[in-house]
Amino acid sequence: MSLLICQDVKKHYGAQDVLRGVTFQIDPGEKLGLIGKNGGGKSTILRLVEGLERPDGGRIQLRKGASLGHVPQMPEFDAGVSVLQYVEQGLAEVRELQRELDQIAERMGHAEGDALEKLVHEHEAKSQRIAELGGWEIARRIEIVLSGIGLAKELWTREARTLSGGERSRTALARELVAGHDLLLLDEPTNHLDLAGIEWLETWLHEQRGAVLIVSHDRRLLNRAVDGILELERGEIRRYPGNYDKYVVLREERFKSEQRAWEDQQEFLRKEEDFIRKHMGSQRTAEAKGRQKRLESVVRLEKPFNDVRRPVIHAPKAERGGEMVLEARELSGGYDTNVLFSQLDLRIGRADRIGIVGENGAGKSTLLRILAGLQRPLGGEIQLGHKAACGYYDQDTSQLDENATPYEEIRRTHRDMTDLDIRSHLAKFLFRGNEVEKSISALSGGERARVALAKLVLEKPTWLALDEPTNHLDLAARAALEEMLSEFDGTLVCVSHDRAFLDALCTRIVSVDRAGVTQFTGNYSEWRASVVAAADAALAERIERDAKAAEKAKRDEKRTEKREEPPKSAKASAPGKIRNPFLFEKLEARIMELEAELKKLNDELVQEEVYRNPARMKETQVRIAEVEHELALRYAEWENWQ
Repeated sequence: MSLLICQDVKKHYGAQDVLRGVTFQIDPGEKLGLIGKNGGGKSTILRLVEGLERPDGGRIQLRKGASLGHVPQMPEFDAGVSVLQYVEQGLAEVRELQRELDQIAERMGHAEGDALEKLVHEHEAKSQRIAELGGWEIARRIEIVLSGIGLAKELWTREARTLSGGERSRTALARELVAGHDLLLLDEPTNHLDLAGIEWLETWLHEQRGAVLIVSHDRRLLNRAVDGILELERGEIRRYPGNYDKYVVLREERFKSEQRAWEDQQEFLRKEEDFIRKHMGSQRTAEAKGRQKRLESVVRLEKPFNDVRRPVIHAPKAERGGEMVLEARELSGGYDTNVLFSQLDLRIGRADRIGIVGENGAGKSTLLRILAGLQRPLGGEIQLGHKAACGYYDQDTSQLDENATPYEEIRRTHRDMTDLDIRSHLAKFLFRGNEVEKSISALSGGERARVALAKLVLEKPTWLALDEPTNHLDLAARAALEEMLSEFDGTLVCVSHDRAFLDALCTRIVSVDRAGVTQFTGNYSEWRASVVAAADAALAERIERDAKAAEKAKRDEKRTEKREEPPKSAKASAPGKIRNPFLFEKLEARIMELEAELKKLNDELVQEEVYRNPARMKETQVRIAEVEHELALRYAEWENWQ
């Protein structure tokens, strides 16, 4: 049975038809990505499913009893509620189920016969539901989610309403993730996550039992976390199996196939109409009338639509400068007494392609602003190269005048351009007709980003400093931006969470985190692989060190025992070499202990003295969950033992 059914859903705002008959369904456990042009109605679909708006036609049906989760764009927090308390509110269903479970267990203690059997079945069903929601390990689940999305432990006990905007959004996301909903709706969930958080979210979503509908422009996320794509185009939905890369291939194949079918039909219709005109009124009039009648019953195919519109962004012509763009020596950055990084030496040469990555709040944007000359460093110095001129892109587009229009923004900084020049330039960024006269304050995030890019490409910098340039851009605009930057013959330094963007453009990575700043030659994927390899090597070294320490402790223990033994006449033989690490033997012994305990606990569940005692029943269930969790960890450790 489908989890969600949307049938011929229509929605209009005034004279604008946003949804013209959207039809799709989501089955339990499916992970789907919803993509389309900015302003095309993706968020409208989510609001309709959430029940925040009503459709103007069609029906939306969620399976009875199914839980639906969504992250509010502006989360609200009650006074005095900590982050941890707010996240725990997402487990209201689990808490209620546990309360009902306790009541059932208490009633089981006094029931007999059919009544007892019915209560046992009801107990099993609710226990299974709690397991599906992850309710047997609540504390651990909350800790995993909060750590995974990048909320530091010191924030967990802090009052939620005192958090920054990004921290508030991550807290709201955490509450919905821990809840284990049957269907979770996510609208650009990666906007406030760092790269580590995005990669963690991919894995979490992929492994969850519940269904997910994600609106996202993150191509890597759509490749790794979903198994189907819903494309919203001209108010209608088309569904494609597989991830984003497969969607791109299938969409092109579909368009070519439909185009051929349409062209073939057009050719058939033309020939039939020519025959009818030629022979009507002749000796073959009867045949012509028969063909005309058959032609009237032919279902005409619509001409396939393939929206290839995207910004036409031409790379700015970079002024030729020196071989060195800038050099930073012993650079420190931050705010007042909050030092985010220090003692950084960085040399940026002509045509370098540098990506700055790191966790949120570590100082990525601060470093970029200092390099661009927009913020003073706390220490150190920066030496600019010959004719070094920076073109800066701000992720908040705060450099735009809220009271101006796109036309006025270009006119303000480029007085030499004619009216036609300005309108033609803005048209390349998809601003046409009256759109060039809209107020900046009324534009969407994607439209503001396009205005900022339109201004940027008119400059003639020797290097570009870009802070999250793909934020708010749809997939087509991101592709256009990548093409432009690949053609730019100057230097590029960018902060980005878009891994596909970093891989396509960057050949050096600067990692900024609380441990310091490191530099790597290669793209993002190569840097990430080196980090994982280093972590694996460190883990292997620690395991080997622990194993050696355990072996040494075991040998020392044997020597102690031997010294305490009475002297023997026979000479002791030399001990042989220990081939199996002591820790591996200990691990296997622990697995056997856990397996035996799990069997014993499951046997106890069906014993009358247990299921008639509510407190003991609950205690046994909680212990089973703990043992199963530890056993899973030990199995994984055993399988990956080197």
